[in-house]
Formats: sequence, C-alpha cells, structure tokens
Amino acid sequence: MFRQAVRQFTTSARRSNLIADLYVRELKAFKPTPISAAAAQEATKPWKLPTAAKVPALEAEGADALSQYDSAPVDVISAAAGEGVVAEEYKPDDWFVFPVDEEPGHHAHH
Repeated sequence: MFRQAVRQFTTSARRSNLIADLYVRELKAFKPTPISAAAAQEATKPWKLPTAAKVPALEAEGADALSQYDSAPVDVISAAAGEGVVAEEYKPDDWFVFPVDEEPGHHAHH
C-alpha cells in the first residue's frame, strides 16, 4: 500500500586544495587576544555635541534687506559670435522661451 522512498546520494572524491586547507588550518589555530578596557578606551574618540547651526547673515538683517535684494537689478552677460562680451538687460519673461521651428510642408503656398 505505502511505498517507501529511497534516497540516493552520490558522492565524489574530495578534491585536495592545498591553499584552502592551509587557510582553514590557520583560521582554526588563530586565537585572538582579548582587548583590555584601557586599550578599547584609547581606540575610541570621546563624543561631543555638534556645533549649533548659524542663521544666515541676510535673513538676520530682516525683511527690508530681503526685499532690497529681490528688487536689485540682475546683470546678464552673453557672448555674441565674433564680438566681445555684451551686457544685456535682464527680462524675466525670457526664461524658458523655445524658438519655434517651422515644419516642412506647412508653408503657405501662393
């Protein structure tokens, strides 16, 4: 009625590895020396609190200094091809403006 399962194991000859055998033998023979409490204390640094963060100088001056900074003109410099450095006036609306390329085939025909 019931069948017994028979497990079969295959074994192969153990390969001899001289380097691994030496390594394992040395690991087993190693006996670490216990560290004394004084030696452990010397190996660590004493813990101290980090320094407190400082308030940035501009924020410490107040809201009027921030508004003065915000209203200051922005100098924008661009290099034109073949010319020296040219100073331009800053225009906030010029940011993220992409040139529109005309697609071929959509030209008006006469």
